[in-house]
Amino acid sequence: MTNNPKSVSRADQVRARRKIEKVQRKPIPRTVDRTSREARSASRVVSRHNTYNSAGGYTNSTRQRKQVYLPTGTPGSEVRLPTLPRIDFSWRWLSAALALGMIVLLYMMLNSATFEVNTVNLSGGIRVPSDEVKAILNVTGESIIPVKPAQVEEQILATFPDIKSALVEVALPDTLNVVIEERIPAILWLENEQELFWIDQDGYTFSVRGEATMPIRVYATTPPPYALGYVDPKALSLESADAGDAEEIITETIPPIDPAFVQIVQKLNSIKPADTPMLYNTENGLGWTDPHGWLVYFGTRTEDIDMKLIEYSHIVDAILEKNLQPVLISMEFLHAPYYRLEP
Repeated sequence: MTNNPKSVSRADQVRARRKIEKVQRKPIPRTVDRTSREARSASRVVSRHNTYNSAGGYTNSTRQRKQVYLPTGTPGSEVRLPTLPRIDFSWRWLSAALALGMIVLLYMMLNSATFEVNTVNLSGGIRVPSDEVKAILNVTGESIIPVKPAQVEEQILATFPDIKSALVEVALPDTLNVVIEERIPAILWLENEQELFWIDQDGYTFSVRGEATMPIRVYATTPPPYALGYVDPKALSLESADAGDAEEIITETIPPIDPAFVQIVQKLNSIKPADTPMLYNTENGLGWTDPHGWLVYFGTRTEDIDMKLIEYSHIVDAILEKNLQPVLISMEFLHAPYYRLEP
């Protein structure tokens, strides 16, 4: 007799299916106890702030006072000494100590006789007396600490025009070394047979003192031609005083004499006849007295000087051929030379 599936109960169907299929159980999810985990994490947090005590103030563990107990000799009894603050030393204490030590050392050096300038060694000078240089420095007996070599060098150059360069070095504890370089005279300028000043190769003028190695003597009736852009400091200071200008006037370092003028003097000196003085005047420039008896001038410019000399030799030949006796021949302009027969 066939069973009717409708007559089978649901429970019997479940039992039959269990026999056929293996039961697959799913894992039971576990709930995470977030409260306990957060509590454990919070317990590992280290507080870096000062703790607040019940008295209403903050305490710092690094500033706890150190307590000292001394035994009294009686068992179980001790004497507690007054507590002392605990001081922690760091690199800041060392820096402060070094700074304080440097200040004290500097004060002692400024006021100690050991660091007073006692010796000024001057070398390199030939014509400039060392006593004059030491006198304008005025540092003997003063503390060597505030001495600035650059300022001393500027003072020397401003006072002595015949010194080209100066080097100042401080040697502790009490010595100042000064090395100077003097200018070499190239021209001796004379007006009305009076020696006025020397001129060096760079065009700087300075007073005549001592002896020099054969400078070229120029006999003039007027001052030499000043370099383009040069302003006389004396005249400038007078104008400023008249105008009431109190501001400091700064001018560029320009030599009084054009170096090109020094070169033409040296050039003509090598050409002119021996034992013939070099002459100068503002109107005609540089020249000399020719052996034939007349004056010849070549101006003050170095351009075409070789061509001027060649042209002058042809003019002399032509004058001698015509048996003329001029009093002056001007070669200042290459393309416009002329001669004068009468004074």
